[in-house]
Amino acid sequence: MKKLILFCSIVFAGLFQSCEEDVASGIVCTQEFRSIGVSIIGGSLTDYYTVRNSNLDTIRFSEDINSIDANWYPILDDSYQSKIANSEEVFTFIGEINNTIVINEEYIIKADECHIEKISGKSEIHLPN
Repeated sequence: MKKLILFCSIVFAGLFQSCEEDVASGIVCTQEFRSIGVSIIGGSLTDYYTVRNSNLDTIRFSEDINSIDANWYPILDDSYQSKIANSEEVFTFIGEINNTIVINEEYIIKADECHIEKISGKSEIHLPN
């Protein structure tokens, strides 16, 4: 029983210390993984990507990322957070159907030390008939 109490005390102390260090630095990140996307109504895109306007970096996502909802397309996610940490930037979402650009939408996205966040941009786009 004493060993169990000692073990629990050590584990608790370790957890408390790491939490204290995070709080002391002022940065406490959640474990969630954020993504920003857009719903496309009225058709499916044959290709899509996001361009970081400041340096023309092209960001692509794997095909299976929108397999849960075929009408939802990612614009940016937390895997890009470190590249724009503590800043705000303009990104352009490009959507194509059969090599013709049908969507060209700007988004302002910021990031802190932990996550990205959409400042402006459409959540839903209707394709023309």
